[in-house]
Amino acid sequence: MRFPLSALADVRLGYPFRTRVTPDPQGETALVQLADLNGGLLDTATLVRVHLAKIRTHFALRPGDILFRARSQLNDATYVADLTLSPGVTRVVAAAPIMVVRVRPPAGPAGEGLPPGLAGLDARYLHWLLNHPQMQASLRAQSTGHSAEILRKGDLEGLHLPVPPPAVQQLIIEAAGLLERERQLRRRLLEERFSMIQRQLLRHAEADESAAGNDDPPSRTSDAAQGQQSRTWARLEGI
Repeated sequence: MRFPLSALADVRLGYPFRTRVTPDPQGETALVQLADLNGGLLDTATLVRVHLAKIRTHFALRPGDILFRARSQLNDATYVADLTLSPGVTRVVAAAPIMVVRVRPPAGPAGEGLPPGLAGLDARYLHWLLNHPQMQASLRAQSTGHSAEILRKGDLEGLHLPVPPPAVQQLIIEAAGLLERERQLRRRLLEERFSMIQRQLLRHAEADESAAGNDDPPSRTSDAAQGQQSRTWARLEGI
């Protein structure tokens, strides 16, 4: 079944600062800005602190919230897994133009919450789904702007999303996590392989430079030396 995001979650803009953000090392509020979003998990350890005298309680983030770039060439979603607060910090707030997506609870007796018949929606599944290339393409098609892409709140709320049963959501979350872990490991292996070959090539360059600076009369390279060099390059090509 597909549902518009507006039926699955509440979407609101972050706290609207009227002036430039002024960091305050003694501030009671940790502030999430666009630069803090990475499409993965929110890192609260690097957030700047500010002082906000009065602020509505609904601006405070909760674990399970999803932070969305509303003004950027990349409209990815960052997941708030937990909110470990530093000493002196009482809340974490996202600044506009970040949009905060908060999944609704299951439908209650009064009809509030998720649509009837929908057993539940895991915020981690929604986070994965919003970052899926197909959903990102749909959002980019709705973005408007000149110097920067602008995604309107209504465009995000109108995005129709597939919602499978909770058991299927859980399987997708686990499979997506394993896939991401595999991608990170492959990237790390490629980087280590690249560095290793670069070091080997530099050693060859330094060896050739040392040979070129030798003042001894040139002599014919022995067959053994030529064979060693061939084997060395063969090993390089085989890495």
